[in-house]
Amino acid sequence: MNFVSIKSPILALLAILLLTPGQSSYAEERIASHGEISFDGDKVVLPLVARSMHPVVGIDLGDGEQQRFIVDTGASVNVIDSAIAKSQGYEVVGETEIGAPGGPQIRAAIVKVPVIHVGEVTIQDAEFVTMDLEKFTRGTTQGVLGLPLFREHLLTFDIGGGQLVVSHDSLTASEPGVVAYVSPDEQIQIDVDVAGTTITTHIDTGSMGEFTLPGDVADSLPVEVLKDSGMKARLVGGERDIQFGQLDGTLGFAGLAYENPKVSFITPSFGHGNIGSGVMRDLVVSVDQRKNLIAFQTPTRNSAARANNKPRRIGVQFHGMSGGSQLTVAGVMPESLAAKAGLLAGDVLVALNGKPTEDYDMSDLGALFGGSEPLRFELEREGESKTIEIQ
Repeated sequence: MNFVSIKSPILALLAILLLTPGQSSYAEERIASHGEISFDGDKVVLPLVARSMHPVVGIDLGDGEQQRFIVDTGASVNVIDSAIAKSQGYEVVGETEIGAPGGPQIRAAIVKVPVIHVGEVTIQDAEFVTMDLEKFTRGTTQGVLGLPLFREHLLTFDIGGGQLVVSHDSLTASEPGVVAYVSPDEQIQIDVDVAGTTITTHIDTGSMGEFTLPGDVADSLPVEVLKDSGMKARLVGGERDIQFGQLDGTLGFAGLAYENPKVSFITPSFGHGNIGSGVMRDLVVSVDQRKNLIAFQTPTRNSAARANNKPRRIGVQFHGMSGGSQLTVAGVMPESLAAKAGLLAGDVLVALNGKPTEDYDMSDLGALFGGSEPLRFELEREGESKTIEIQ
């Protein structure tokens, strides 16, 4: 069954696109070629696509069209939509397997992209894994730029400020907020203290989540697990169950402390936790892969400005897709805007703001749900028509 999660369309988009140990040496060699970045001056500031929970940049593949690519610290490879790769005539240079850890693996071709432009940044001879990414993300994403692409530069995420900075600067271990990390599978892994328990955690801008923990540690933590939402994490190669909870204690890392935060648990687990872009929206995060250092800083701009830039999250997940088919509520996040408004699992969404749902595509729905415009849901529940509004 297909799921569309409006709260989190790709909970961990490419914490999950990991190369598997069983791939051929030819594919391994090709995957290692991430491409070269060049730009004029000491740094370049790239604007992020507005109203996205992910750090999304506009990509020019040379055809004048702007494609949406996520810059993903949880991705060990670059990814491009297979239909776009085919239409551009990119050379296939190998194959690999992709998928969530411990789950089914999917065979995928690797293509070489001679040149792409991201604002003032030029990327040459990068290799991309291909997959049906537009279908997987319901048309919201055409590609992913993986962390290793920026291996020779300082990469700074200011998601709340709407920008990404690529520079020749570096971090110093003695600076406040700077911690060392290890990089298995070319990802960022740090230890996080969760109410006195140390949990290995990945820093993952490809996740829309906040604090996601392995499901198998839930019983050992002082946490109140909230009512089962029925939500699923849609991952490459399969789905996983999600539960939400409230930690009774402090979650801390890099000198930061979060008192009694809301957390989520994913089952089957990856064996590690995730800190996603839901947390990083309120921080400025810099990654120095040359030194394996990462910095977490609190931005100086005022909190009201950050809140105004933050997309609304209504907390509902749907079966089906827009464009010729109905949307049925699959799950509602506890204490969310959708839950407070009275949406229930099983509700069939007929129209939104007076327009039939089949006339919307996913990017339209994402903009509406993430914006500030009031939402008027016309739905059917057990054969009866109902109207529910979210302000």
